[in-house]
Amino acid sequence: MSYSGERDNFAPHMALVPMVIEQTSRGERSFDIYSRLLKERVIFLTGQG
Repeated sequence: MSYSGERDNFAPHMALVPMVIEQTSRGERSFDIYSRLLKERVIFLTGQG
């Protein structure tokens, strides 16, 4: 995908981040999925090794 600086080339579906809703006795909180995984100490490392 190339970006020429024009808004017409922006693909909105590529900017979506999944959200998680946590329900507790104090109410509901929403997190993006990456923050929620970090809270649970789930970390993914990838790369050449």
